[in-house]
Order: sequence, then structure tokens, then C-alpha cells
Amino acid sequence: MAILVAIVAHHATSSSKDAKSGFEALKPAITANPQFLESLVSRLSSADHTLCANALQLINALMRDAINQDTDNEWPRFIKQLHDLGVIKAVYVLMQSTGLQDMAYPLLDFQGLTKTLLRKWRRMPIDFGRHDHRKGLRTVYLAAHPERKETREEDEEDQKYRSLGFESENPGWEFQNVGFLGLMDLMDFARKSEDGFQKLLLEQASRPAEQRCPVAKSCLAVTSILFDHFDVAREENDELQKRYVTMEARTNFENVFTPLLLQWSRLHSAALQAFFRFWAASGAETEDFIKIDELVRIIVEQIVGLAPRTTSIEQIEAEFAAWDLRQIRELQMELLESTQHDAWGHHLRYVRMRVQVGELH
Repeated sequence: MAILVAIVAHHATSSSKDAKSGFEALKPAITANPQFLESLVSRLSSADHTLCANALQLINALMRDAINQDTDNEWPRFIKQLHDLGVIKAVYVLMQSTGLQDMAYPLLDFQGLTKTLLRKWRRMPIDFGRHDHRKGLRTVYLAAHPERKETREEDEEDQKYRSLGFESENPGWEFQNVGFLGLMDLMDFARKSEDGFQKLLLEQASRPAEQRCPVAKSCLAVTSILFDHFDVAREENDELQKRYVTMEARTNFENVFTPLLLQWSRLHSAALQAFFRFWAASGAETEDFIKIDELVRIIVEQIVGLAPRTTSIEQIEAEFAAWDLRQIRELQMELLESTQHDAWGHHLRYVRMRVQVGELH
């Protein structure tokens, strides 16, 4: 596996332009041996930490080279293939294990590659002139209206996208801050439970227009919240990674690794359900959207941000479901008071002292 990593990581020099390198060099062998990737991912469950680390290093090298090449847009298919084989689940388990010291670098590298993918998807602008982007949005529409699966796209109702919670029938601009990543999250949420998605949209449609929670807009907002929470936009250089890896204290590993990042889809769903719940409980109206967005940002910081590395995604989901509007507003007031105290504390102490002096006189 170490040799395979070297092959994938090696890039052809200017004197050997015709030689295949990187992912391309290994692709024929992978194609000829369809069980190779499955076998590689299965090594991540090995009790041998060295074997485990080497397997993950090879996966990382394949991912990095596939992402960087960008030719023929093959990388999304390769990433999906790895995902379907369970690589995310396997690495998530490793990140929560006690043997981090033996696999620190490849695990941290995989975490960095995950952020690279999220950035890449977010930077991909939505263009509904493209068949795959238009098909993705129609997938969401059909999840809400399965009875229209035999209907041609041009024959569908005029208000089809507004009914999903977009602001217009040409919602491309609404993806400006989240790109293709936002569309992926919206498709994932719609397909996870078509019945629940349909029921949610029917509930919103039964309310007065100004009281409806815009489902699609809320979904994209949660994508942005998670992107900001995990600081995905910041690109960490190799030197910073190496510096983290050399840390020996267990507490440092607790701060460096964020296994919940790998549970993006389930985190998104849990936070989005909280968004809907807060909207209903507060009797929010259209102009209150930003206020609900802020409440969800606070609860994400509270639940995900303060969670120990070994906290399971099931525990996180349960915490999201347990918080009610009263609790989150109390927390919001505490944070506001704390912020004000940090900013104005010395002024308040001075005023309080002057008042006390005045009372003595």
C-alpha cells in the first residue's frame, strides 16, 4: 500500500508527459479489479493500526488526485463510489476511537479533504441551463409531487418552485451563497423522507402566506450555518496540519479532530428540523427569517460546538430535538449579556462606582 501511495502521489515530469501519473496511473488496475476499492475500504476496520493508516493514506491520495485533475468530471463519481462503500462511516469510527496517535496524520488529512470537497461543491455555481443541475431541482419538486413523475417538465404548474419555499420561479440566484452544496443538501433532505417532505410542504401551504416557513430557503440557510460553524472556508496549509499532528497531548487531539463534520447530512437534517420547530413555536412571519436563522446558529454552536469528540450523532440528534424555544431564547439572552459585559464591562463598573459614591454623599 505504501508503494501504491507513492505511485498515486507521483506526477509525471516534463520529460515524461506521455506517462500516466496519479489517479490515472491506477485507474486501469482499479477498473480491471472491481473489488479493489471495496477491499481497500474494508482495511479501515482492521485492528492493525499500521495497515489501517496505510489504507487511509492510499484513499486520501486517490481522492486528492481525482479532485485536482477535474478531467471529464470523473471525480464526483469516484467520491460517490467511495461513499457508497462506507468510507465515511469507517473514518468516522476511527476518529472517535482511542488510537488516534497511530493514525493522526491520515485522519487529519481525510478531514482536510472533506473540507476541500465541501468548498468545491459550494464554489460550483448553480446553472439551471445544465441538465444535471436542472435535474437535481426537479428531483426535489418530484419528491414533493410524486404524482407528477410522468409529467413533462414544461407541463408542470407555474408556481412549482415557489411552492417549495423559494422566492421565485427562477431560483438560481438563491443558491449564490451555497452553490451546488446547497442543492445537494436540499435533494438529500427531500429524498430522505418523501412523505415527511410532502407533509411539511402541505402544512406550510395551509397557512397564510406571511406565516409560511420557506422550506427551500431554510434548507439553504442551514447549509450556510454548518459551513460557517466548521470554518470550512479556511484552507489549512500542510505545515499547520503537520504541527497539529506532532502534538502529543490528548487534549490537543480532542480539539483538532471534528468527526461530526463527517455526519454533515444528519447534522443538516437535525438543524433544519429545529429551524421549522422554532418557526412554528414563535409564530414567525416572513420578516422574522433572520431571527430564526440566528437561533439555529446559536443552537448549532451550543450542541455541536461543545460536543466532546466521542459524542455520537444519535446523541446530537436527540439534543437538537430536546431544545425548545424558551431554552434557546434564554441562552440567547445569556450570550447577549455576556457579550455586552465583555464590551462595556469597564464602563458599567465605572458608572456603578459613580452611583455608589453619589449615594454616599
